[in-house]
Amino acid sequence: MKEKLMTLLPVLLFAVIMQAQTNTAPSYTVKGQVTDSISGETVPYATLNIVQANAPQQSVKMLACDDNGRFETTLNAPGNYVLTTRFVGKLPASKAFTIGETDRVVDLGKVMVADDVRQLNEVTVAAQKPLVKVDIDKITYSLEDDPEAKVNNTLEMLRKVPMVTVDGEDNIQLKGSTNFKIYMNGKPSNLLSNNPSEVLKSMPANSVKDIEVITDPGARYDAEGIGGIINIITQSNSALQGITGNVRAFANNWGSVNGGAYVSAKVGKLGITANFNQSQNNSPWSDSEVIIDNFMEGNEYLLTQDGRNRYKGPFQFGNLEASYEIDTLNLISVGGNIFNGRMKNISEQEVIRTNDNKTPGYSYDRNSTSENTFGSTSFNVDYQRSTSKKDELLTVSYRYSNSPNDSENRTDLDNVVDYVPETGNTYPQHSINDAATIEHTGQIDYTTPLFKGHTLETGLKYINRKSRSNTERLMFEDNKWIDISSLDSHFNHRQHIYSGYLGYAIRAGKFGYKFGARAEGTALDVAFEKAPDLNFSKDYFDFVPNATISYQLTMTQQLRLGYNMRISRPGIWYLNPYVNDTDPERISYGNPKLDTEKSHNITSNYSLFSQKFNMNASLNYSFVNNSIESYNFVDPERPGVLQTTYDNIGRTQRVGLFLYGSWNPVPLFRIYVNGGSNYVDMRSDRMKTKNSGFDGNVFAGVQLTFPQDIRLNVNGGYYAPWIQLQGEGSSFHFVGFNLSKDFLKKKLTVMVMAQNPFWETIKSESRSSAPLFNMHNINHRVSRMFALSVSYRFGSLKEQIKKVRRGISNDDEKAGGSSGSGGESGGGGQTM
Repeated sequence: MKEKLMTLLPVLLFAVIMQAQTNTAPSYTVKGQVTDSISGETVPYATLNIVQANAPQQSVKMLACDDNGRFETTLNAPGNYVLTTRFVGKLPASKAFTIGETDRVVDLGKVMVADDVRQLNEVTVAAQKPLVKVDIDKITYSLEDDPEAKVNNTLEMLRKVPMVTVDGEDNIQLKGSTNFKIYMNGKPSNLLSNNPSEVLKSMPANSVKDIEVITDPGARYDAEGIGGIINIITQSNSALQGITGNVRAFANNWGSVNGGAYVSAKVGKLGITANFNQSQNNSPWSDSEVIIDNFMEGNEYLLTQDGRNRYKGPFQFGNLEASYEIDTLNLISVGGNIFNGRMKNISEQEVIRTNDNKTPGYSYDRNSTSENTFGSTSFNVDYQRSTSKKDELLTVSYRYSNSPNDSENRTDLDNVVDYVPETGNTYPQHSINDAATIEHTGQIDYTTPLFKGHTLETGLKYINRKSRSNTERLMFEDNKWIDISSLDSHFNHRQHIYSGYLGYAIRAGKFGYKFGARAEGTALDVAFEKAPDLNFSKDYFDFVPNATISYQLTMTQQLRLGYNMRISRPGIWYLNPYVNDTDPERISYGNPKLDTEKSHNITSNYSLFSQKFNMNASLNYSFVNNSIESYNFVDPERPGVLQTTYDNIGRTQRVGLFLYGSWNPVPLFRIYVNGGSNYVDMRSDRMKTKNSGFDGNVFAGVQLTFPQDIRLNVNGGYYAPWIQLQGEGSSFHFVGFNLSKDFLKKKLTVMVMAQNPFWETIKSESRSSAPLFNMHNINHRVSRMFALSVSYRFGSLKEQIKKVRRGISNDDEKAGGSSGSGGESGGGGQTM
């Protein structure tokens, strides 16, 4: 009985409150929409004050518009009133109206506000616009409203975005995972897919308008099994007539240097944005140790590898985008990206094997050099057709992408004692792998508002993707190089992917709904040129639903609940059968027979915001029944070699809580915290292996602004041990300092940086185990770094550049690492 009463009590209280609100509801309504007087665009979240005409000093009602500039409120009595609207950067606007006894609803229509174009000699800003906006399926961080964006790079600003963490080595995680994608303006960019940290460090933050965290990707996104999407939206609305940009240079005590330039220009109806960066990367020597304990009966041994490694090489990237307004309703955009580098890795290892009876087995010194040529070239063209109906869009897109990933390895042995390779092959050995992926993509998207608060979106897409890998393996014997390539050394993988989607969004009072579905089919062919009997093909079809609901508790609080199913197709990194045996005791290769990975995700979110305090909490649950996992094993036919490959062998469940908070008590001081924790349960029935535990991270920062345009940023973080199927990695922590000052009327910015100044190296460990072996990796990486950065901004602009609001998003592949108008959510939002 007690339990039933406890269940009924909240329901009764809710009914009483709603009835009381109904009985006391005023009878007179006023509504309208705030718009810009020149562009006609809506002005979201403008503040409104209603007073009686004969008592202008006393407020009758204060409120704020919604995300589309609309407002509707009730008044207690008829009479003559005056409505005043205010918004940062706009002149105040007033509108008088009268409510009569019989005219109980007054529609003010468009309430127009004009830009405040007054020039001031010098002002001190004592208030800050809201930085965070919460929509049905995403969170948006406004860089254009953050003063730090004027002098920082985009990667530094990313540290402040809810649910995103960036560690001391500039590795990016979303909700504690590297399994996500990074877009630019709603479209995947090869620049960001391959090396996001370097690209974002080179991108001035004042060239970015917003950073969106899309936690519940809708139907229009490829059904890729990711934890979410980070969408970088560039300043399409502030790129005006004229030219603006910056030049930059960076150097650190490791010997790495880079320089680049960013330019945005608009001449008539043509708008152009370009960014280019050239780097010379260099790392200090890092010490490492690997200990392998083999338990295979009859072949027990202890193997130790003690040595050091480093890397160096050039790296460059650039992108160019041009938009042309044919007329007010038609827009064409053309863009291209180039990204390439050649990194040289050098490794020196001392290898010692001790047999189970403690007698020496063998020993040698291994010197390895590998050069990896990587990069991509892409080209895209988008045509956008608008109509007189607001937000109705038709977009037709094409994209070409070519992503090479070549490698060349040479391994030699010195001081060899009693070592005979299990394969019988002699040293030196030399291998060359030529690999690449080429894509052609066509897509059509259509979105339209059906009636008030309802939006429909639909589209079709086709991808022709071809991946190849050709390997030549040589060994030196009898004073000549001999080809020892395997039968699977020439491999081709082709995919035909076709998909369609339908999504629907509704805003109804305080509720927001977004739901949809995507259907994707794939035809796959795999061919081995030297071994056609290994060829195979496969077709599969996936139906991918999603749904999100939000509820606005108050003007400052929102609840959100969402579900989505995602899939991941393995990329060339996972499929490539090329055997990397630079370390003959530890070899690795891909698996061309990998299947699609499917994941199910449930997310609940609570947000609270104000001008000085912001908070966002997200609770997530996900499970995957056929996850692609990396695993180690010992083959009885090669007992002295530890092998690493991939397969659909995992069943993973993950529950995570992620928190973001920021406090800005005064304009010159800001503190923020970002992080979370997961409980992970990983199992493999095939391998009879399971592992579980907590992982997570926390990142915190403080920003101080001093007189004379001096700013200090202090940040630090902690990463808990991470869980993997056969073991776990160790924890680590980091701290960083940035001190910057502006010169020449804030056009020149000089920044000095210190990363981990209190300790020279960071120790990281990982352990992996199975019934036949234990492996322990220990690395001592140099972490102390000092750097100097200089940037100079130039030019000015006077009129907007218009860009295509939708484009191609090939985010369906599970890549070997982490991965625009972007951000249509189909609904309104709130600001924090």
